[in-house]
Parts: sequence; C-alpha cells; structure tokens
Amino acid sequence: MYSNRLTNSLILKYGRNVMNDFNSSHVKKEVEAETLGNFLEMYAHVTEQSITVVKSSERPDFICARKHGGNVGIELVKIRRSHPNDILWDRLIEKQDYMSIDNTLKMLQEMAAIKDKKRNEPDWLLPESAILLIALTDRPLAEIQRHLTFIDLPDLYSTGFVEVWLVDITGVEAYNSVELFCIQPERWKGYYPRGLLKPYA
Repeated sequence: MYSNRLTNSLILKYGRNVMNDFNSSHVKKEVEAETLGNFLEMYAHVTEQSITVVKSSERPDFICARKHGGNVGIELVKIRRSHPNDILWDRLIEKQDYMSIDNTLKMLQEMAAIKDKKRNEPDWLLPESAILLIALTDRPLAEIQRHLTFIDLPDLYSTGFVEVWLVDITGVEAYNSVELFCIQPERWKGYYPRGLLKPYA
C-alpha cells in the first residue's frame, strides 16, 4: 500500500477517485517520483554516491545525473499482484495481506526480461547507462531476500542494466524509510535492511 500521506495528498490534489484514475500519467509519475526519492536517499547512504533527477522521461522513466559526472537513466517498475483497488479488496475481505513469494519471484524474473528487451529498443535513452529499479509494493523484501540468488532468478542477474536494485516500499508508512537489495554491481550486492549500511548476508 502507498503511504497515507501520499494517498491523502493525491486525493486533495486530484479528488477522491484518485485510485480509479491510477493509470493516468500525472498520478503515476507523482507516485513514481516519491518512490524514486525514497530509493535515492537510501542509495546515497549505501553507496556513498549521489544521484539527482534531471527530468522525467518515458524510456526510461527518469533521466538523472551522478554527482561526480555522467548521466544515467532509471527505469522504475512496481511488482504487485493487480490494481491497487483489487489488492485493497484482497486485504480487507480475503485477508490476503501479500502476494505469494512464488508469484513475487516469478514476476521479478518476468519484469527483468521485459525491461531488458525494451532497453535495447531504438528509442531508449542511455541504454548503456541504465539502472533498473524494481519496487516491491506487495511483499516485504525481508521475506524474499534469501531467494534472490542467481540460481533461483537467473534472468534477474542476466540483464544489460549497469545496476539492478530492489526497493521495498511496503514499510515506508511505518518507518519512513526503505530497504534495498542490490542485484548488481557486485561491489554493492546484497541486502540492506533499514539502518544497516553494509550488505546483510
């Protein structure tokens, strides 16, 4: 679920039917920008490098600049079982708090392959300097991090993105911070729980 703070701000700005308008581009971009901001804050702590957003784009979603030079594209994709309205129904009525671990891992594989294919299309900006950021919105990272191996998820480890990160935004409302898992590059590979700056093995 998105934070109450973000949901309330969207309702105030766009009206009470905001969730029904979820696919409208301006709402999606605002949600994406908040997710990216949470990621970049933790990324700076983990890597001791900073990235700032230059502009929104489409392919990839954001064009950014590294502090010490060079632009990078960030493609952001969310992993969730379905439309947020359906997830809310599942949680309130069906008592299914999260999507299954198996489905989460399957979607990670599929998304990595889809996005890598798109990265190689002619209209993609900065294809050789692109970061894939996968946001977990429907399963906490702590519950799947031990399954995030090359053996279990070879497609996730075989893309042409210069960096691949998972960001857990399921706990943003409660903790006001995110957890990360770096798939690549090797020097940052691993799980970063809240408050821990070195990878957890």
